[in-house]
Amino acid sequence: MIAVPVQSVRNNFIVAMLILAWFAATAWARPLMLPDEGRYVGIALEMMMSGSWLTPMLDGLPFFHKPPLFYWLTGGALSVFGVNEWAARFASILGATVGAFTLYFYAVHQVSRRFAKLVLLVLLTQPLFFSGAQFANLDMLVAGCISATILLAALAADRADRGLPFRRPLALAYLLAAAGVLAKGLIGAVLPGLVIVIWLIVMRRFGALRAMLWWPGFFLFGIVVAPWFIAMQMQFPDFFDYFFVVQHFRRFAQGGFNNVQPFWFYPVLLIVFTLPWFAWLYRSAGRAYWRNAEHRPERMLM
Repeated sequence: MIAVPVQSVRNNFIVAMLILAWFAATAWARPLMLPDEGRYVGIALEMMMSGSWLTPMLDGLPFFHKPPLFYWLTGGALSVFGVNEWAARFASILGATVGAFTLYFYAVHQVSRRFAKLVLLVLLTQPLFFSGAQFANLDMLVAGCISATILLAALAADRADRGLPFRRPLALAYLLAAAGVLAKGLIGAVLPGLVIVIWLIVMRRFGALRAMLWWPGFFLFGIVVAPWFIAMQMQFPDFFDYFFVVQHFRRFAQGGFNNVQPFWFYPVLLIVFTLPWFAWLYRSAGRAYWRNAEHRPERMLM
């Protein structure tokens, strides 16, 4: 178990609330955009109004493009805070907060609190991350889950290598991977799993890799993920084929599902929406930077 002093718990809570407030402060300032925000929030609103929380419905028909976590969180927020833009974007705000706070928590434990604050500042002031937290769709929710899963699993792996207790962050990693699957499907577990496995293999950290393959973690993952999928398959016999085959595999093999852009689109988007920090990111990505022993993590933002 990671021993956390009371003062540290208080500091972490304050940081988490400040992150939440940063994203929430302007989430009410513009109306919902069509088609994505209107569609996803509309499904959550239909859940709330009908009282039927199990099956996502769009215009009275089952909507199985994505799993239900976004709709559950949004419907719950609409119930508690009223039907307004802020509540409609609560799931995205929460996803961004989870991802950002986990990065801060990881940096505190791996480097220092000062470095963690600098890293958090960089993340929270990037237009791409901030705007994602202000948009009511599934992307920021699953991104927050994926980021938190990777960081907690990395923390657990490092602690396992040092002979320290590692099961608590590992259990949280499995739970957040399950939340990622309920947020947007298999990507919520497959992507962070690939990142951690490839990282540990490349670094030849096979002991830590074995520690990550923890059967209670798989059990936790299963009891969170399985009930909704089983319930849907029992109610709709074609559910597995549509959800897994059509939505996860066939859509990527057919151009009609995808938003095709020229090859330069995403690199340009990344540069523009990571300002003003892109220049530092480019510098820190250079091989010479990491070969230089003088470059310590505390110096990375200086």
